Amino acid sequence: MAEGALFNVAEGIIGQLGNLALKELELLWGVKEELQKLEDTVSTIKAVILDAEEQQAQNHTIRIWLGRLKDALYEADDLLDDFSTEVLRREAMTRNKKAKEVRIFFSKSNQLAYGLKMGHKIKAIRERLYSIAKDREFHLEERRRETRVMDLMRETDYFVCAENVIGREHDKKVIIERLLDSDIEENVSVYSIVGFGGLGKTTLAQLVFNDEEIQKIFERKLWVCISDDFDVEIIVKKILEYAKGEKLEKLERNASKKDLQKEIDGKRFLLVLDDVWNDDLGKWDKLKEILLAGARGSRILVTTRHEKVAESSKTIETYRLEGLKDEDSWSLFKQKAFRNGREPENSKFKEIGMEIVSKCKGVPLAIKTIGSLLYSKKSEEEWLFFKNNEFSMINEANILPILRLSYDHLPSHLKQCFAYCSLFPKDYEIKKERLVKLWMAQGFIKSLGQNQCLEDAGSKYFMELLWRSFFQKDEENFWDKSPIFKIHDLMHDLAISVVEKESITFGINEESICEKTHHVSFAFNLDPSKQIPISLFKASRIRTFLLPCQTGNSEKEWDKSTCDAFDSSFKFLRVLDLNCTDIRNVPYSIGKLKHLRYLDLSRNYYIKILPSSITRLQNLETLNLFYCGGLIELPKNISELVNLRHLNIDGCNVLTHMPHGFGQLTNLHSLTDYVLSRDSRCGGGELKELHGLNQLRENLTIKNMRHGKGAELEYKAINLKEKQHLKGLVLRWKWIEVVDVGFDEMSVEALEPNQNLNSLGLIYYRGVKYPSWLSLLKNLVSLKLDSMKNIQDGDGLPLNQFPSLKTLYLSDIPSLEYVSLVSEGFKLPPLKSLTILSCRNLKGWWKRRSDSIEEDEDAADNYLSLPSFTHLSNLDISFCPKLSSMPSFPYLEKLDLNRSNLRPLERTISMGMISTASQENPTAAAVAESTSSAPYSSSTLAASFTPLSKLKSLHIDMIEGSDGHVLQSIQHLTALEKFWLYNYNGDGMELEWQGLRKLQYLTLDNHPKLASLPVGLQQATSLRRLMIWKCPSLTTLPEWICEIISLQSLQIRKCPNLTSLPALTSLKTLDIQRCPILVESCKSQDWVARIENLRGDLAPPKEEDPEQSKTDEEYELKTRGFTKIFGRCSGSTIDIHGSNTWIKDKWLLTGFLLEFKYYRVGNVETSSNSGDGWGNQWGLCIMLDYDSLTSFKRSVKLN
Repeated sequence: MAEGALFNVAEGIIGQLGNLALKELELLWGVKEELQKLEDTVSTIKAVILDAEEQQAQNHTIRIWLGRLKDALYEADDLLDDFSTEVLRREAMTRNKKAKEVRIFFSKSNQLAYGLKMGHKIKAIRERLYSIAKDREFHLEERRRETRVMDLMRETDYFVCAENVIGREHDKKVIIERLLDSDIEENVSVYSIVGFGGLGKTTLAQLVFNDEEIQKIFERKLWVCISDDFDVEIIVKKILEYAKGEKLEKLERNASKKDLQKEIDGKRFLLVLDDVWNDDLGKWDKLKEILLAGARGSRILVTTRHEKVAESSKTIETYRLEGLKDEDSWSLFKQKAFRNGREPENSKFKEIGMEIVSKCKGVPLAIKTIGSLLYSKKSEEEWLFFKNNEFSMINEANILPILRLSYDHLPSHLKQCFAYCSLFPKDYEIKKERLVKLWMAQGFIKSLGQNQCLEDAGSKYFMELLWRSFFQKDEENFWDKSPIFKIHDLMHDLAISVVEKESITFGINEESICEKTHHVSFAFNLDPSKQIPISLFKASRIRTFLLPCQTGNSEKEWDKSTCDAFDSSFKFLRVLDLNCTDIRNVPYSIGKLKHLRYLDLSRNYYIKILPSSITRLQNLETLNLFYCGGLIELPKNISELVNLRHLNIDGCNVLTHMPHGFGQLTNLHSLTDYVLSRDSRCGGGELKELHGLNQLRENLTIKNMRHGKGAELEYKAINLKEKQHLKGLVLRWKWIEVVDVGFDEMSVEALEPNQNLNSLGLIYYRGVKYPSWLSLLKNLVSLKLDSMKNIQDGDGLPLNQFPSLKTLYLSDIPSLEYVSLVSEGFKLPPLKSLTILSCRNLKGWWKRRSDSIEEDEDAADNYLSLPSFTHLSNLDISFCPKLSSMPSFPYLEKLDLNRSNLRPLERTISMGMISTASQENPTAAAVAESTSSAPYSSSTLAASFTPLSKLKSLHIDMIEGSDGHVLQSIQHLTALEKFWLYNYNGDGMELEWQGLRKLQYLTLDNHPKLASLPVGLQQATSLRRLMIWKCPSLTTLPEWICEIISLQSLQIRKCPNLTSLPALTSLKTLDIQRCPILVESCKSQDWVARIENLRGDLAPPKEEDPEQSKTDEEYELKTRGFTKIFGRCSGSTIDIHGSNTWIKDKWLLTGFLLEFKYYRVGNVETSSNSGDGWGNQWGLCIMLDYDSLTSFKRSVKLN
């Protein structure tokens, strides 16, 4: 049992009794006296619980007494929860039911009978508690409650300290040298960092992983946490997820291996396998076999506690990590123990501190936890007492007792919060918001003041534990924007040790389960047909059922009988997690779980409706329906969920409307979507339901907002301006081609949000002007304007009015001529990402007026005096053919130019060339100026910036008819590492390559006239991967390509006239597809046979898998069906227009569309659910998940 838990249970009982005392229901008349007596008894017991919990480790009698007390208090808590729920239910019936039903239900006889029944139960539990209290034959001190949470300053301290890793510079240098050792002959070799827990092996690996030199050498960097479960299939999936930067659902086993090999094929990669425990040689060999597709010089870096693991991995060398040196240990300790890391003037503190630090033996985790513990002890006497008493009993040979000591000093409310985390497996990625909701469901969180909500209090709890090193921030998550945290494996061991039988995780400590267990989780994917243990039903009073590792790949879905078994056996559940269980029907019996606070049904794609009984769950706080893709409607009486605080319906894309009465859920703190009915005849809740929901936080999307007369009154009813806690807002109108713009313009003014808003999206707004309130949103970090076809303000947005803006997305705004209107003193916001799509009349970036006269931004003097994007790192411009200029992007790293005017790029590069020359050599500058077509003088640019000097990735899709002149300037992008060139129509490629010394990836796609590779390509001496697609005029590759010895991967597709290849003996990977003549030629070449990885049509034949053959046959049949729908398309663009066809297999359609780089969707409405703003497209009754179209360069819609 976690210490502090009983104290908080007793406090919760007293809180419930206090709330009941305020009620005036007749139901309470017969039991109020008993309730008061129970409160007195529990208050007396509560006063000594903290002292008893502290003494139980040394006193067996106290330990037994606490065990009896625990059982009784939990039963009392459940009983009062029953009673409180009944009170809630009767209050709800009074509001919602017909008068006759109320009279019958609330008749005096009915209430008297219930009151007598509850009175007897309350009396019985009170007498039991009184008896336990009287049986105490030992003295206990009364204790006041500790301070709950320290001041917020410490949260800031954590993030400052987290940036400074102390004492590992030498270790980092040695490991990097070994990873970069060029004398190693193996393609993929293993290095190991070995050391006991808490030394900082993971931190050291992160330092190496993020080093600039490592960034330059390795093409792919991958990171996976392993822990206890060395399942090769799971590891492959995790590596693939990291490589793709997204979570992968229901991935086929063979497909995942092939996809991973494609990701690393011919590339030099660094893979970190963190916290490995497996010493099974067979499993290691199986994993390494899959990873052999990497190029020579690839490395696997393993961190482990055990030498045997390093040996089993066949490591080339083991680095044995030692503890920190004394001076480094003291520096780390100071960061945690003293405010701002400053050592106090009193030298006695240092003397005591040094003695304590010396006992930590240089272990960073121990030093940090003890330092944070002492932070709150301000006097010399307190430090001395701690050193001479508690710390003196610590065994230096084991770090766990030091961590336990830190746990013992936690306030009781934080103890139970941390102990609850034992339910997560090691290395589990924890989201703060979700964990806080779980703590709330268990009643662990108490508000610190009348104006503080439970979520904010829980966040403070979390940050306190984070600062004390009970949590660690994870830096290796790329598919989720919200921060991810983990628990160090030693801290996880500590959590398991303190919960004993209170919390059980199947797969870790299930042998301890018993009738006293209250919290249960599973450290594996739970398959109901095979793995539901009978022992689970021993714990009839469990409060938590958690599935943190569920993937949805069960052989059998969770049927009604399985769910019914849970509902009947575990009626005291507070948390029920059924995510990814493939259930089709939520059982009606779920309404019996009246204690339930947290229900997770996310990612169950087959659920269409929820049972009406779910509205009986009056205590429910969180309902998670994320990506229940088949859900059509919410329960009609959802307003009866009076305590609901969080409703997630993101990804429920066929949800038709919100139910009437939704506005009665005034406790809602987060709502992902509010869906208005597309058809007024279908009914559903109106916008005015949102009027009173002023506690909403996080992000809200309002869908299917209507155009036309009367909309203004509806919009005023939303009361957005009063929703001061809302972080993000997306307003999405119905897609209509023609509307009365005047109505939209008037009505949008009624949608003014609170000025605290951080993120805003406007989609399908049909007004002529931007909303007047837009410029008032000074706190905006992200702004998205999409499909605003009627906007006539071609001068653009006043970007200087958004001083915090970091992300800007502009799409399908036909009238937009300039990105922004500038004026005197104009200052750009710190934009990091800018996307402009399908703005076909965009011709410039800035429009500046001086004395009412427009100034030409293309003129050199004016251009250089205008603002530059000094923070921008990602720029995407697609389908903007009239854009004639570009400002400065000194730190731009990624640039995509698709079907847009390329002249601005040429000019910008030329500016950089002149600027660089003028700084280095005035004479050379004159030459550069005379040969450049850019209208700038060297004098103007002399002391200027060098634009695009940081550019690493360039993607160009040339507009039809483009002369390709820009290619002459590419050579000046000296930092360029990746270059994609699409749709070049020239017969030669006028491109100088000698400046592209860092170029590693080159893709040439759809160049119909290209007859030979450009001669200058041989100057690209770092080229590692070359891809040539759809070049029908190409007949041969030149012999000089063999001189590019860095080239390790060559992929050729759809080059039907290519006849042969020179002997490219440096290749590690060769992939040829749909080149019949070339394939036949290669089959007779000995050098080809010696290539390690042959792909595509050269891949060796495999044994036929009957199941795979069946799948291929089904695929072929379905593809024929798609061909009938779309026609036999050729080229790179597919046009999709209105149809009544419903395509059910979205994944198959995805594969069908992968042949196309662009698609045009006619009369299709876009629903934004993905991070890039494109999300799921709905139209033609087609359901597509465009997040899965990973091979698409860009999704473009042209309505």
